[in-house]
Amino acid sequence: MAKRKKATKKTARKSAKKTASKKKTTQKAGTQKATAKKARKSAKKTAKRAAVRTKAAKKTPKKKAAKKAKAPKKTAKQKVTRKKAAKKATPKKATKRTAKKAAKKATPKKAAKKKAVKRTAKKAAKKAARKTAPAKAKQTTKTKKAKTARRVPTPKAAPRAKVETPKAPPASRDVLPVLDLESFEAKPLVEPGVKDEFVGSTRYAWLGSGQCGGRLVKSFYDLGYKKVIAANTTHHDLDLLDIPADQKFLMDIGEFGAGKDMGRGRDAVSRCRQELLHEARQKFGTEVEHIMVCFGAGGGTGGGSALEMIGVAKDYARSIGKKEPARSVGVIMTLPTIGEAASPQVAQNAYNVANEVGQLAMEGQISPLIIIDNEKISRMYPGLTVKDFWPSINSTVASLFDIFNRLSSLSSPYTSLDPVDYQSIVRAGGCAIMGLTKVSEYQDRFALSSAVRRNLEKTLLCDGFDLASAKVAGCAVVGGKSMMAQTPALQDNINYAFDVLAEITGNATIHRGIYEDQRNSLRVYTIIGGLDFPAARIEKILTPA
Repeated sequence: MAKRKKATKKTARKSAKKTASKKKTTQKAGTQKATAKKARKSAKKTAKRAAVRTKAAKKTPKKKAAKKAKAPKKTAKQKVTRKKAAKKATPKKATKRTAKKAAKKATPKKAAKKKAVKRTAKKAAKKAARKTAPAKAKQTTKTKKAKTARRVPTPKAAPRAKVETPKAPPASRDVLPVLDLESFEAKPLVEPGVKDEFVGSTRYAWLGSGQCGGRLVKSFYDLGYKKVIAANTTHHDLDLLDIPADQKFLMDIGEFGAGKDMGRGRDAVSRCRQELLHEARQKFGTEVEHIMVCFGAGGGTGGGSALEMIGVAKDYARSIGKKEPARSVGVIMTLPTIGEAASPQVAQNAYNVANEVGQLAMEGQISPLIIIDNEKISRMYPGLTVKDFWPSINSTVASLFDIFNRLSSLSSPYTSLDPVDYQSIVRAGGCAIMGLTKVSEYQDRFALSSAVRRNLEKTLLCDGFDLASAKVAGCAVVGGKSMMAQTPALQDNINYAFDVLAEITGNATIHRGIYEDQRNSLRVYTIIGGLDFPAARIEKILTPA
């Protein structure tokens, strides 16, 4: 029983304490309401005073009203009272502070009692805040400026974690992208043009100008060199050529020929240059290694158009990809006979054209320059009829030129003049000469060497060359099979003839060839390149003997 009495006493004490603390909190809340009312009243009074002052300012003049319209300066007392009123107008903070003070006073020394008192104080503060929340006072323009209550800082939201997208590693400077062009291979453009029928190591194209040039290219056409174009200023000369009509090019200048006037021949090519180049590309195609321009030096069309035709040939060589057009374009030029040179205009034309073209050859602008002396060839064929004269001369020139191209394409069981040797002679620059000698006494060592000398001195197509100025030469000896097999010391005799040729040409590079065929004879073919221009022979054109 004693124990129960003690417990009831304790509970009573506790309840008394609770009620006492509740009364204190309610009393303090009442005082807070009263202070809030006082603050409201003081705010209303200040607002009324401000309104009265504004009305008075309206009655005064504009300048005085502008000065009085400024807000009145606040005194130190007003600032203090307003701060106190603002602090009292925040009930939540005030109730929390008073609750904390009451809890501190009511806390006993023991830890258990402290925890219980704190819990009760928190609950009481929450209830008092809900019941005693005063209404918000109306704020005027002045009260807004005077308001100094601290706002509770809202907690900032935690920053979102940045999701980093995976970045590709930077490419090193040594790594380059793969381009489609790496697998691209430029295919060479192949245009066959007119199909050739010759046998030889070098594929030629022939461009003839004038009557003489047309006849020369026609002779090569008959030997199987089908890539030819004959150009002229009159259709009369073109009609007589037995070549396809689409390989005849009429340079129409409104006249029936140039009439020995080289100016007309020059103008004809300059007008038709682009069309002539187009015809060359179409008829010759791209499978050409060397272009030869043929003309007569004394004619108006051939001589006048010589330099322009050489230019067209170089343009064509560039268009098919030749790296050295100057070494891919050669010239065959004929000199007039004594009877033709009796005409002063023909002689002057031949002299001028020969010197101009000869200068190109010496400067390396063309290779080679082959000069055909019609007067010398006419003496080699005496007694020919008028009909056979020019065909015979042109055929001789074309056949001799063709021999070396054929030999360089043939294999030999002995020594061969291969295509590279032949090209080195053709591309040596300067002038070139060709000759042929038949040797009957081939068993005699000196007979063969003297035949080589006669070949160079008498049977060449033009005289007046300094053989010691030669850069390169080729000599081919052709004999029958039985002769090659049964003639003793024939190899020694041939070697001696080669040595003699080297001495005559000033120790030029000599390319040798020994071939056999079915004929029972021995022939010596000679071609020399890189010779100086025969200026002395050209001077004779103006002063014939």
